[in-house]
Amino acid sequence: SRSTRIVAPAAANETAAEGQAAGGPRKTEAGATIRVDLDRVDRLIDLVGELVINQAVLAQRVMEAGLARASAVAMGLDELEQLTREIQDSVMAIRAQPVKSVFQRMPRLVREVAAMTGKPVRLVTEGEGTEVDKTVIERLADPLTHMIRNAIDHGLENPEKRAAAGKPAEGVVKLSAAHRSGRIVIEVSDDGGGINRERVKGIAIEKGLISAEATLSDEEIDNLIFMPGFSTAAEVSDISGRGVGMDVVRRSIQALGGRITISSKPGKGSTFTMSLPLTLAVLDGMVVSVQNQTLVAPITAIVETLQPKAEDVHSLGGHARVISIRGGFVPLIDVGMALGYRNEPLPATQGVALLIEGEGGARAALLCDAIQGQRQVVIKSLEANYRQVPGVAAATILGDGRVALILDIDTIVTVSRGDMRKAG
Repeated sequence: SRSTRIVAPAAANETAAEGQAAGGPRKTEAGATIRVDLDRVDRLIDLVGELVINQAVLAQRVMEAGLARASAVAMGLDELEQLTREIQDSVMAIRAQPVKSVFQRMPRLVREVAAMTGKPVRLVTEGEGTEVDKTVIERLADPLTHMIRNAIDHGLENPEKRAAAGKPAEGVVKLSAAHRSGRIVIEVSDDGGGINRERVKGIAIEKGLISAEATLSDEEIDNLIFMPGFSTAAEVSDISGRGVGMDVVRRSIQALGGRITISSKPGKGSTFTMSLPLTLAVLDGMVVSVQNQTLVAPITAIVETLQPKAEDVHSLGGHARVISIRGGFVPLIDVGMALGYRNEPLPATQGVALLIEGEGGARAALLCDAIQGQRQVVIKSLEANYRQVPGVAAATILGDGRVALILDIDTIVTVSRGDMRKAG
């Protein structure tokens, strides 16, 4: 049965204090631990989620009753909100574990694949102590295995080719983890030859994945390797060539509410970056209105909010627009249009823009009808209860009992950028 260990440092401190009081030698003792079945911890997290929802319901009722912010009830509710947040943070800390448990499995994998391919490989790891929710850790092993096998088999060149290119015979695969903007970012990079874009495009055309006349950017060509059935292996082996690989990785990462991106330089190597939520339970969100619908945008992606001015908005033809912000231009994306809530774009001056920054650093402005406020929301999987919806990461329950959709900002921006290129 699944179980986890919970550290109780207070108990260890009490033991040390008792030893000192008794005149014994001062010792540094390890924190006492207890084993708890994971199902119990999961149940506790579910209850905390319901507590957050009920606190939101109470806040809604107090607001509807018209009670002043300075009233005793409202002040008590504020204290309850702070207490709820502290309880939630404490419960999440129980499930948080370092990614070291997954990283420790990889050296053996690297040795095995290196032996199969005949390539000398050195694995470098960083950020093993980075903590993330146990649920995320459990589902990281398979994607990382695929990516490291891919980096060694396809990314690193043979020793002869490396020598000809002036590189050390030993290839390097780097696996790193770090916290960034409220998410965990895991990178798998190699110092190989990079993605051969001409070959990738040729194989995609040969397999009928794209048309021969298609004009693709370097980024779009790189992303072809995520298409189902795609493989650059010349023959089927124990490592690759079966057409099951990077598409599985992308689906696994998306199922966790994450994104995977590629950065590749010919002759220098490739870097695959996975960005994942720290927890699958709650998030801080900005609640907005779009065409009488209530949506939630993750706070971690929002840089600022602004009221668009007519002179700052420029049309690119069709429905594509950009907005000038501090001397630069960023795409202005109508959320209602992107999700199919309306057929005609909202006049920019009648809405509110959320300046957001995606995982790759690209910025865009999301145009909404109005902002309702900021609050903590409980994440409910839309895929598990309904099906996957493009542009929507998950759902939540609001204080009035209604279901609100949580925006998948990266997908909305990516699709809108593609539409904008077509318009240009």
